[in-house]
Amino acid sequence: MKDPELDMLIEELETTRDISIADFDGVGRALTFLLPNLTLPSADRFGSTDKAILIADDAYPNWSIHIRGRANDRDGHWQCTLRENDSRDSDAAIGIGRAPVLGQAILAAVMRLAMAQKS
Repeated sequence: MKDPELDMLIEELETTRDISIADFDGVGRALTFLLPNLTLPSADRFGSTDKAILIADDAYPNWSIHIRGRANDRDGHWQCTLRENDSRDSDAAIGIGRAPVLGQAILAAVMRLAMAQKS
């Protein structure tokens, strides 16, 4: 996959509330490309927050996951930040994702971090 394709998938994760299973399948292929050792559940399952956190944990064990959002809105405006070191600002790469659905924000952060580390 080329970077524009990955950018389009991340943009879809971050802007679309109801992503189809086919689109999640594309996200799964992108994650497999970026993180070949990652074990993913089926595409109809990893859009949930629980599964997205498990994916982040599998991809980046012992990293910090920071989640912020407003649950009082229909679209929570969630933000997820993945950092290797919670106590210092010396991380080589940080993954940040923002989306109306929390699970999608987590997946976007994982993809951004993997892209940063791959380049």
